[in-house]
Amino acid sequence: MGIEIREAHPDELREVALVTTIAFDADRNPEGLLGQRVYDLFVPLVCREDGRLVACLSVGPMAAFYEGAEVPLGAVSMVSCLPEERRRGLVGRLLAHCLAYMRERGLCLSGLFTPHPSLYRRYGWGAAHPYLTCSVDPKAVDLRWLPRPQGRARRADVESWPLLDDLHRRWAAARNGPLVRSESWWRIAVFGGLYWPRRLPRDCAIWHRPDGTPSGFLVYEAGVRRGERGIENYCAAFQLAALDGDAYAGLLRYLFSFDLAAQVTLPVDLADPLLAAADEAQRLQASRHLGMMLRLVDVADALSRRPTQAPDGTRLLLGIEDQHAPWNRGVWLVEAEGGRLRMRPSGEAPQLSADVGNLAPVYSGLLSPREAARSGLLQVHDPAGLEAAQRLLGASLPVSCPENF
Repeated sequence: MGIEIREAHPDELREVALVTTIAFDADRNPEGLLGQRVYDLFVPLVCREDGRLVACLSVGPMAAFYEGAEVPLGAVSMVSCLPEERRRGLVGRLLAHCLAYMRERGLCLSGLFTPHPSLYRRYGWGAAHPYLTCSVDPKAVDLRWLPRPQGRARRADVESWPLLDDLHRRWAAARNGPLVRSESWWRIAVFGGLYWPRRLPRDCAIWHRPDGTPSGFLVYEAGVRRGERGIENYCAAFQLAALDGDAYAGLLRYLFSFDLAAQVTLPVDLADPLLAAADEAQRLQASRHLGMMLRLVDVADALSRRPTQAPDGTRLLLGIEDQHAPWNRGVWLVEAEGGRLRMRPSGEAPQLSADVGNLAPVYSGLLSPREAARSGLLQVHDPAGLEAAQRLLGASLPVSCPENF
């Protein structure tokens, strides 16, 4: 029968979940993933050899915010291969197949989280969305440099997801990378805890201005767990989204009010003002994470969907190398028109050229075209092309990172 790669049938989900748990050294029980309704969010692709399921991955059809626009994104997750079948190129074949699969479904971008970035870099994903996790003893810092916030926090739960979604969209549209969330994503991933289910859903607080208008929210979990020194309290934020200074200060004060916790942790963007806002900021411990790797599945579609501030008529000849997505290869004429980029194949010589993976940090805004060229990620054949790329492809919004999937 040989090797067959395709979308999983509904009656194969239990087998897919079993292979996934085996691959990740979990409890070899498919009921966990099935019970969490993970496959309500993701569509599995399977690799069968002689009828036997040997590898699989899943694609979540989603979208993410870039330069204020919602751009379709395939969330690649649960990439799994049985231990005895590894190092045979099966995962590579799955990844190459999923690129065509996503393109056929209009998913012009793809994102994934991984502890093995070098593997996915070979298939065109690139580092694009790093973030920080800050941790601190809440009794060791103060927010005295922030004005006393006007308004108050009120607790909420998952049933408030429509209000939370409206706040999230307004917050996310000012950043590059946050996900567009469905109701199922709010319920399963945000409150339920994707892959790591909680006994109780995460908690939430919404900040309301004095007139009652909501202007931010905090999703978090707090409880008791066994630590190095025995039983200890903890508090871990999942997301703090503030639309104004009062909401930012108020929700930070709310978070740091969990003073029984040995540590409070908070994921933040690279440009988050926390270090400037906190008194005794040297006590904050920050760790940097790779975050979501990004892939331009369909370069022409992805660039045309991302708004630009370049004047109409600004043009660039961009050469793309892409080993696994032949539809991206070649030279493209990139031209600004009405706040968007128009992409057309060209027979002219490129002014700039790049491997497709090196476009990821430029697309996200992690690097400007000038910085990418200075580091060698973009090859400059005509200096005028670099200046055009800066106007056409330079980001106006800060890079952010979505939640782990």
